[in-house]
Amino acid sequence: MKKLSVVVLLAVLFSGSNYAQEVVVGDKSISKKFARNGLSKSMIISRAETWFTNEENADKNKVETIDIEKGRIKINGETKVLYKNIGKELYPKRNAMAEVLEARFGHTLEINVNEEDYEIVFSVTDMKEEMYKKQDVFFTCVNFNEINDKDLNEYNKAMDKLLKANLVFKKRREVFEANSRSQFEEVSSFLLNEGEMNIYSLHEVIRSQ
Repeated sequence: MKKLSVVVLLAVLFSGSNYAQEVVVGDKSISKKFARNGLSKSMIISRAETWFTNEENADKNKVETIDIEKGRIKINGETKVLYKNIGKELYPKRNAMAEVLEARFGHTLEINVNEEDYEIVFSVTDMKEEMYKKQDVFFTCVNFNEINDKDLNEYNKAMDKLLKANLVFKKRREVFEANSRSQFEEVSSFLLNEGEMNIYSLHEVIRSQ
């Protein structure tokens, strides 16, 4: 998952807009700036607030801060992620084992209004729960640019210890480790896409009302 491909993808996503600027992708965040085009701070924040509080978005986004004078709004929310269960690779004949797992990640969405533009930032802040109770090391491995080898090794060590304690044979533990990178690439892509869609949706509301 390369940064270049992400920039190209978002260039296509925002190609219908006159506000094309390069997207900034961090390890767990994505941001984009848009020209104000005469919109006041209060208008931008007011329109953004309607997006956060409408029926579809209100359930997963709670407004934390609104400062019209400074041109800033921040919300806390959650993103539900579905991803492939590596355990199914260990025990492919167990029909009762779920093929897909569900996890919830905390996120923030911020809008900061500057003199010439406004910036929308989506950041993933934490992992609420994980099947094996390893949410801390799992969350560390989530990366929008590229999965870090050191972080991945720490996760694999933690999981190998857990699986070994639960009498999982070595060959199956090796299968788990061989599939762990793709797991984090899948989850990271899901979260990045969520960020992209939120930014695009917010931008459309702000500019079109």
